[in-house]
Amino acid sequence: MEKEQEGRVLKFFNASVGYIINVLIVYIIVILMAGLLKVVYPLNTVFGHHFIELDLSRSVTDILTFLVMIELFRSFIEYLKVRRIRLHSMIDPAIIFIIRELIVMLYSHTSLTGGTLLGFAALLLSLGSVRTLAVVFSPEEDRPLRG
Repeated sequence: MEKEQEGRVLKFFNASVGYIINVLIVYIIVILMAGLLKVVYPLNTVFGHHFIELDLSRSVTDILTFLVMIELFRSFIEYLKVRRIRLHSMIDPAIIFIIRELIVMLYSHTSLTGGTLLGFAALLLSLGSVRTLAVVFSPEEDRPLRG
């Protein structure tokens, strides 16, 4: 009897989590659409008489930030589908964020010292190495079949 009640509670829990996940996915889609509108909105100034006032560095930063958001949400959706955190799917947004920061610094003509560039290089190399190791030594269920 107690086993049957535990089964019903577990079934209720799984159904509730399923509904919550669906609501979160819809919420993520709405946020991504709002982010896309924020990136695309400055185009009306390109075609109007305000072209000279358009801040292209701001547009580049917005586009790169949007790409980082997409990668973060993609990782979140993968977590919701698999129901566990995969290390390589968490490292991907970090790598993209670091590359975004480097591009924004280069595009905004910020003076970069050798130490800063070495720091970026070391960080990217270490994250890339950890990601590679996470893929190579992933649990059996994640590994592709080798024949």
